[in-house]
Amino acid sequence: MSSLEKSNTLAAKNNALSRSGIIAGLSCVAATGIGFGLSLPLLSFVMKEMGYSSIMIGLNTSMPAIAAFVLSPIFLKFMEKYGLKSFITFAVFLAVLCFLSFFFTQSVFLWFVLRFVFGACLDGIFVASETWIGELSSDSMRGRIMGIFSSCLSIGYFLGAGILALTGSKGFLPFAVGSFFLLLVFVPIIMARKQIPDIKSEEKTALKPIILSSPIAMGAALVYGYLETTAFNLLPIYGVYSGLTERVSVSLLVTVGIGQACLQFFVGAIADKYSEKKALILCTLIGIIGAIGIGIFINTPFVLYPILFFWGACISGFYTLALIIVGKKYKGSSLAGANTAVVAMFGLGSLIGPPVAGFGMSSSEEYGFVLAMLLPVLVYFIPLLRKK
Repeated sequence: MSSLEKSNTLAAKNNALSRSGIIAGLSCVAATGIGFGLSLPLLSFVMKEMGYSSIMIGLNTSMPAIAAFVLSPIFLKFMEKYGLKSFITFAVFLAVLCFLSFFFTQSVFLWFVLRFVFGACLDGIFVASETWIGELSSDSMRGRIMGIFSSCLSIGYFLGAGILALTGSKGFLPFAVGSFFLLLVFVPIIMARKQIPDIKSEEKTALKPIILSSPIAMGAALVYGYLETTAFNLLPIYGVYSGLTERVSVSLLVTVGIGQACLQFFVGAIADKYSEKKALILCTLIGIIGAIGIGIFINTPFVLYPILFFWGACISGFYTLALIIVGKKYKGSSLAGANTAVVAMFGLGSLIGPPVAGFGMSSSEEYGFVLAMLLPVLVYFIPLLRKK
């Protein structure tokens, strides 16, 4: 065999290993999405059944976002010291323990602690999976791969909600089924253990320089956190305020989610072919037009649903493109740091969005939600156009 043939054979083998590693990482992402998609409504329903107020439920729901923002530096230190495989393994075991513990305690204080730790574990698995996939992705295919990544997360959310629809929120069954799906994360870890990148490093990566040196990516992650969390919490309520039935209002959210799941590959493909900046400009324009369209056509379903479909795609597009940008710029433990910073910015956006939109809706039921959803994309659009 000639040296050229040997080189081609080795390259083909490495590509096959990378593909299997990426598929395994995507499986982890989907499992994490199932955990979020099941736990978010389940725990809210259970708290309501326990007699807690909407304010208390809302505060408890914010714990994962607070965990993402506060604990991001700790995620990075653990990944650098112990590696991705050990970090994910520990996070999964702790997440399952916390999730099962919700069923066995009625203490609201413990529920806040458990929600914080449980959210931190899922956030940590998410960051580790991002780093895993980003490290194995080539720059030429990075956009499409990260688009599939975002779609897998959205599909996981839907599967989690679907599981809850089948199991109901009563009794131990939804907690047992949710724990089972979280434990399934170990299947890809075992099957692709040799393809998990080694990011252990003696050098400690600082998050602040990464955040300051990547303002476009970090801004996109913050906008995503703001829009995603606000839409999933308040879009149905805005629908009810506008005269829609509760069922129709929930269907608005489903349409947004379908757009998120279906179109992220195409968002990534646009970034691969033209550039991340042009893809971000497109997402921002759709975000602006979509928010205005929601306000105008809220009572015209045949126009509203297509708008929500593409608007949902643009929301997730901000996160997909943030991951593409940092994936091209950083490698190894620095990539882990960059992904951790992206999740921290997502957490910050998640904390800012709902209170701003809630204040807007209390001031004006007709225009408050629309104006709140316009605010971050308009603010982001100005520096995005100026940035070379």
